[in-house]
Amino acid sequence: MALIFMVSISVNFQSCDYLESEEYLHEVDNLNDIWKSRKDIRQSWAACFGYLPNFTDMHNSWAFAGAGDEGHSGLDVYVALQLSQNKYNADNMPDGLNYWTKLYQAIRACNLFLEKSTLADDKLLKEDEVEGYQADVRFLRAYYYSLLLEIYGPFVIVDKTIDYASGDYPTSRATLQECVNFIVGELDLVGQQLPNQAAILSSDLGRPSKAVAMATKARVLLWSASPLVNGNTEYSTFRTKTGEPFFNLSYDASKWQAAANAYKAIIDINQYELLALPANEGYKTVPLGNFVGNDVPWPNGPAGVDPYRSFKALFSGGDHYWNKEVIWQVSRPNQNVNLTALGWPRGHKASNSGIISRIAGTQKLVDAFYMNNGKTIEEENRKLYEDNGASRSADNYYIKGDGASDLSPIRTNFLKGNVYPSIPNRVMNREARFYATLGFHGRGFKQDDKTDPYYYADFRAETADGYIETDRPSVRTGYSIVKYVNDGDLRIEGTFEKQFPVYRLAEIYLSYAEALNEFQPNHPDILKYLNLVRFRAGLPGFIAGSQAEVRAWIKKERMIEFAFEGKRFFDVRRWKDAERVQRDIWGNPAGVGGPVYGMNYKKTDISFYDRAIIDGYSFKKKDYFFPLPFVDVSNHWGELVQNPGW
Repeated sequence: MALIFMVSISVNFQSCDYLESEEYLHEVDNLNDIWKSRKDIRQSWAACFGYLPNFTDMHNSWAFAGAGDEGHSGLDVYVALQLSQNKYNADNMPDGLNYWTKLYQAIRACNLFLEKSTLADDKLLKEDEVEGYQADVRFLRAYYYSLLLEIYGPFVIVDKTIDYASGDYPTSRATLQECVNFIVGELDLVGQQLPNQAAILSSDLGRPSKAVAMATKARVLLWSASPLVNGNTEYSTFRTKTGEPFFNLSYDASKWQAAANAYKAIIDINQYELLALPANEGYKTVPLGNFVGNDVPWPNGPAGVDPYRSFKALFSGGDHYWNKEVIWQVSRPNQNVNLTALGWPRGHKASNSGIISRIAGTQKLVDAFYMNNGKTIEEENRKLYEDNGASRSADNYYIKGDGASDLSPIRTNFLKGNVYPSIPNRVMNREARFYATLGFHGRGFKQDDKTDPYYYADFRAETADGYIETDRPSVRTGYSIVKYVNDGDLRIEGTFEKQFPVYRLAEIYLSYAEALNEFQPNHPDILKYLNLVRFRAGLPGFIAGSQAEVRAWIKKERMIEFAFEGKRFFDVRRWKDAERVQRDIWGNPAGVGGPVYGMNYKKTDISFYDRAIIDGYSFKKKDYFFPLPFVDVSNHWGELVQNPGW
């Protein structure tokens, strides 16, 4: 089978009725002869990929990755902030959030391809080539349905193109179990047709493999096992037109077992491994923190691995753009600049003020990261951790402070008198993933300038990087997102090509541990796979804990490991944590509603370093699911039941 996968496809979502076709494919539907050409078969195949969300457009068209308690938008008009503050309803949904229409449009395109591609008879088509395209598209259709499930809950199953003249419109939402069974059945079927990862040629990298279908299936099963939809009696009145509950109202532990089995099946194919780059290989690795077991070699411990470079390499391009941890990663329009600009300071020599600072990390996310000894900031408060003020000394780990040391990949220069900005005490002595994920006041960025080879970010008000009361975006929390910025990037477009993993092995490990903990607590695999992720991060492993303690460890680990990968928004909802209002000792709400903290961004003096409320988010129980568009519910789709609360 010979396929050339178009890694970057520029076909974007179009807005129209939720069962209508994208214009190109609609024209092809009326001109069946076109489907005989290899060129047009490939064009329509590529169009089905083109409906993939632009996961890197975190402030706008895929706001799930920039909204919620991990991110804050630099401007009020950004869709991510509207999402966090719930400034939408069924009759007034920002176009960037209208996924009901967009995803059904994608499904329509897939249905059309699956039905019409069988007409192909071009002699240029190689043996099994069309069948390969069909497997890709069948997977895509199931994937689009999985997105509908997480965003809206139960959906209308449309597995063929609709003849509008017949009047036979599918208008009834299936129950959750029917939706899950449909997606899983499709993925099981297509999983037999897709190639193994090892069989995909380098020219095809990015197309779905058998493991991608398995990962999508496992994610759907994990979601359906979670508290939001597994035994949640608050949805007892949410029923079909015939009175059947959309969700199972009795808790079913076997759903966790099904999810665990699905994740273990991916592990057992033994094709993937965590990216763990060796320490001190061509550079100096920052020493691990002071904890018992920091000398135990990988994979039984963290010794011998460079945790910062290992984690950074997963997202920032370079030699490890393709690696054995990634299961599926995609390239979307403007991906390089979208991702690099998240962390790029405006005052940098190669900046573009119009596209930077769109999303920043919240103080709640900063607080979640561990200290370098594996303890929380609460455990180390006023010891290894100091919450207030600016640092006056280095920490002998990642923060050297002299702007010239090759002993750390993190550049700061605050020890050089008052010339460069001092860094916050809050960022001292933190774990490697913190520095690989978040920028901060005083952090250096490499630039092409012999006089000033590094630019040091200054997020105080009225500075080049800070807040000015205009319509320009700014890092109002004081923490930029550098997860996708390569330490060698010299321009905002990215000196290195950026990757965006949709599925990677760390997610498989943590999801397997989560499902197993709910179904079979104390199973040895729980800590085995949880600790592998922690060891790669340069942290000590957990030893033992109750089911509730392990659940909390896994949730925290997911928040840190998958920051700005689009997982957190859906995790806190499926866990039913989004509604929680309790506050921690720093004031952070346990859920996603309430005050948002950051640096005191409107200040220029020492009070800039104070922890301050910079905004507020909203969450009501109806916000667990998006509303269906009012026009679809109220007009000719008379059997379409609206989501609760809308």
